[in-house]
Amino acid sequence: MGNKLVGRKRQVVEERYTKPQGLYVNTDVDIKKLRKLIVESKLAPCYPGDDESCHELEECPICFLFYPSLNRSRCCMKSICTECFLQMKNPNSARPTQCPFCKTPNYAVEYRGVKTKEEKGMEQVVRYK
Repeated sequence: MGNKLVGRKRQVVEERYTKPQGLYVNTDVDIKKLRKLIVESKLAPCYPGDDESCHELEECPICFLFYPSLNRSRCCMKSICTECFLQMKNPNSARPTQCPFCKTPNYAVEYRGVKTKEEKGMEQVVRYK
């Protein structure tokens, strides 16, 4: 029988969300590489941030804007938008980047899509303890 590649399902992302929305002025970003990471669901799309809170939106703790979905730190699972992550992870530096939340070296994120109801519920439980 044939072998199937099991992996992350590619998401359909509008082209305009595969590049920075201009949250930061100085961005030294490889747009082709960024687009590939977003299309392969390795980074969250670069949605424009919203100033207003909404039940379905998540807040980035760095820029304080709200997004449909965010990346998660691999070390401590804290949320961060793609544009803030790109500012933290300097591609021209030889030094490893520390997590801005827990200071773990070699900061990296993953994209899991929109938070589930269970994840949102757990977050509320932790927040009110």
